[in-house]
Amino acid sequence: MGSVDRIDERDRQIVAILTKDARSSLRDIAKDVTLSPSSIRTRIARLVENGFIERFTVDVDRRKLGFEIQVVAMITCKPGFSESLRATLNRYKQVSRIYWTAGPAHLICICHFRDMLELSAFITGELEKLEGIDRLETMFLMSNTE
Repeated sequence: MGSVDRIDERDRQIVAILTKDARSSLRDIAKDVTLSPSSIRTRIARLVENGFIERFTVDVDRRKLGFEIQVVAMITCKPGFSESLRATLNRYKQVSRIYWTAGPAHLICICHFRDMLELSAFITGELEKLEGIDRLETMFLMSNTE
């Protein structure tokens, strides 16, 4: 592998394979990339160490787990509050992702709820009480098209 800011074609192949299935075995990856499993292990370790791979994760269908309502919360922050709000929002179990944007809303949150009562309680009991929120808009996610 090259320097910290460059990767070669085999590294790209490894990343592509892991992106499709993070559970791919070293042996299977080695077969596809034509390297030994130990070389694959070393390359993956370097990709992680140098920040090309940030984490290995699982995508969960939250609706199958009983979280029927999925919402995008668009938050416009008062000046000087975006960093502290982002840190606060990160602590809520209902918030699965937070995006910091350069658009009209400063923060975009993906949130999950079992029902409307839980959603309502979260918005009125939690979000509306946070210091630093100037505006809050929500949109329901109808389905996942992935």
